[in-house]
Amino acid sequence: INTAAQAAGLIYAGERVAVRGRAREAGLDAENLQALDAEIRAPLTLEQLAVRTPASLRAEVYAAALIAITADTEAERAFLDRLAAQLDLDGAARADIHAQLGLDTGT
Repeated sequence: INTAAQAAGLIYAGERVAVRGRAREAGLDAENLQALDAEIRAPLTLEQLAVRTPASLRAEVYAAALIAITADTEAERAFLDRLAAQLDLDGAARADIHAQLGLDTGT
């Protein structure tokens, strides 16, 4: 998530609180919230994130990025495009994730 939030620039304290709140609302449990806090302290690069993501969690990682950022700038949309490519998610998979989250695809 922090990798995604960095696409928008620096993460400020208020943004960390907002990301954590959205993650909690999305159903992350205490263990996952702890992992989120660790990620915020020491973020992975996009490439590191993709390599370390098991195939079974690729959609969830992309969904977490969508939850973390608004995707209302070209830089954020480009980040999501790069993330999807790194995670081997095609357009249909991305559209399905956006629909499940009730978010516009941005295209």
